[in-house]
Amino acid sequence: MMDKKVQWHPGFVAAMNLELAKSREFLVFEKEYNLNTKPLEIDLLIIK
Repeated sequence: MMDKKVQWHPGFVAAMNLELAKSREFLVFEKEYNLNTKPLEIDLLIIK
């Protein structure tokens, strides 16, 4: 069986958007924010 890379980032970001919908006006969502050069990357950065 070949290893497949699962792209779960979009689902995670969508779930976090739904979970934090009440506070959306106070938050900024940055998807796959680069911390430095590749491969250092976080899935979601939420800034209040």
